[in-house]
Amino acid sequence: MPAGDNERLFRKFMEEKFGAECLRGKQRYTLLLAGFPEASISVDDSIILNDRRVLIEVDSGNMAKLLAGQYALLNGMYDGDKNSSLFLVVHYYRDPKSRALYSRDRTLKNLNAIQHFNAGADWMPFNAFNIEEFEELARETDSLEELVDSVWPNNAN
Repeated sequence: MPAGDNERLFRKFMEEKFGAECLRGKQRYTLLLAGFPEASISVDDSIILNDRRVLIEVDSGNMAKLLAGQYALLNGMYDGDKNSSLFLVVHYYRDPKSRALYSRDRTLKNLNAIQHFNAGADWMPFNAFNIEEFEELARETDSLEELVDSVWPNNAN
């Protein structure tokens, strides 16, 4: 299914479960360096609750290495408090032959590995789920706040 369709499916699921105002839309961040054109990075959707911000990327491909690059750029361009923000990947990808859902492990390994190249930096926490895992987790929660608590890694906020 095309990426835009999966983003709409994600939004529809979230709005049906948590209400029309639960998602805050695409977020875009830019970097201006003298002598270079503006660079930007965006995420597909977001949740903003009090002092916490969840930046959501809906992934429709088998793209762990691209997500790691996006994560690195996002961390470089993000001007908010990284400790109260989360990069969350929701995978819709299915293997074309077996129809098996994408395993989040590869994405988690790549996001963890990218931090190795700048180990002293302040990195935003991250997490990843395939869509079935995410929907099951969301169904088990009673509020958007509870969902955010559930997806937030144990070592952050």
